[in-house]
Amino acid sequence: MLQTLLRTEPDDPSIVEPEDLFSSALSTLFPDDCTVQHGDTQSALVYASAYGSLRLRCADVNGETERTKFAHYLWNAGLLMGELVGGPGKEALEDRAELKDLKGGWWVDGEEESRWLTMDQSVLELGAGVGLAGIVSILAGARKVVSTDYPAPALIKTLELNVHKNTPSEIMGNVSVEPHLWGDITSKWAKSQAHSFTRILAADTLWLAGQHENLAQSMAHFLARESSARVFMVAGFHTGRAKVAHFFEIIDSVRLVIEDIYEMDVTGNRREWSTCRQDPVGSGKRWLVLAILRWKDGVI
Repeated sequence: MLQTLLRTEPDDPSIVEPEDLFSSALSTLFPDDCTVQHGDTQSALVYASAYGSLRLRCADVNGETERTKFAHYLWNAGLLMGELVGGPGKEALEDRAELKDLKGGWWVDGEEESRWLTMDQSVLELGAGVGLAGIVSILAGARKVVSTDYPAPALIKTLELNVHKNTPSEIMGNVSVEPHLWGDITSKWAKSQAHSFTRILAADTLWLAGQHENLAQSMAHFLARESSARVFMVAGFHTGRAKVAHFFEIIDSVRLVIEDIYEMDVTGNRREWSTCRQDPVGSGKRWLVLAILRWKDGVI
């Protein structure tokens, strides 16, 4: 199960109550009631990546504007994105027993794995949150990674902390953090990075339909004008399937198209993408949509 790759370590273990331990185990005890967001400001999130344990902090946000960005959590979409872009790693997942029952022992087969990997790519992470996908990408051998999020000091500071804590010094020069407001392509940094990234990562960035046009504009601005350049997306349905579907309906305006799209649950089960599926109450939290976007034919 996806969440079994994650555990919390409180800053002060002496103040942990039995209720806290029970709460952290709910997704294991009651798998149908899946937790979609993880983290708080009193604990570290420890992710069992294929490249070793990564310790991630969540931002201590201030005010309604920062809280409503929801960047102060790690979401299941971000966790799965971290799995996909890094691949199974150099070790054969021997210490990750919960995934052994999955077909092929992992989330995707060999052919799909090669499509999602960010090794040797220039990577931009939009709506990075705690920065997991960008960190895994640099560990997996990406030649360049820039992790971005909403330009709020608490969010950017925590993102920088996570990147620096989990990136070896010898490759630190290949990764950076930048504030970026979706749709703002006029800043000095945005202008300097136009069409510079062969991979763009966006995990759980579709919850606010009013920002879909801005998000798509940023993707089109930064995506390299190369036939092999791709946008990778993973999103949950916790704010409704209609909001997620809306994004894929407007990407033609920036000359992007869907190359592949499907749904996967937190145990690796798959089904076709649907814009109007009605899941039983509560079960929709288990499912994520995965999509790969590319340039429309004739753009390159």
